[in-house]
Amino acid sequence: MSASTLQKMKNEGMYRNQYFKDADCFDCGHKFKVSRSTRSTQCPNCGGTISLEDVEVNMHSGQSIKTRGDVLIRKRGQVSAETIQCKDLRCQGILEANVMATGDVIIRASGTMIGEVRCRRFIVEKGSDVVFLNEIHAEEIDIQSRITATLFSSGPFVIGTQGSVNGDLTARSVSIEPGGELNGAMNIVRTKAATPPPPPITEE
Repeated sequence: MSASTLQKMKNEGMYRNQYFKDADCFDCGHKFKVSRSTRSTQCPNCGGTISLEDVEVNMHSGQSIKTRGDVLIRKRGQVSAETIQCKDLRCQGILEANVMATGDVIIRASGTMIGEVRCRRFIVEKGSDVVFLNEIHAEEIDIQSRITATLFSSGPFVIGTQGSVNGDLTARSVSIEPGGELNGAMNIVRTKAATPPPPPITEE
């Protein structure tokens, strides 16, 4: 294979990464690529409609959110609904919904949150002081401030220098940096088990 052919393949790969993004169907789970500018699409496998728009919440909202884009809950925002399904979720306000994120859930807020969280990576940023009344399941967890919750990580669990966990945690590995606190039971699992899939959502 010539150098020019390799360069062409590399350029085509860069083009695909720059102008296309991944999407997967809520209904059948089929994964495919769409243009980065696409706001909604239909699954080529089952025909289901998929929103790809980012959602920003600046006030109280009682509607469930279902998108493959990102969700941002601002400081004055509050979501009191059944579910939030998205890619990444960043919460600066109040969360009262079950969350299923294919990417990260990032918390920088204070207050009591209601609803189970399932995501790839769960992060509590510095300056937070949150209470989660329901369980948190993630592949990685990074705590840099205060949280009261029951947390499950199928991979690493990090408590930073200003991190404080009040509650029980289960993880494959736990790292508590100097200054970090754990006030609860710690359970280390010996094998990396996949995060349990979320239960199916039925729409009435």
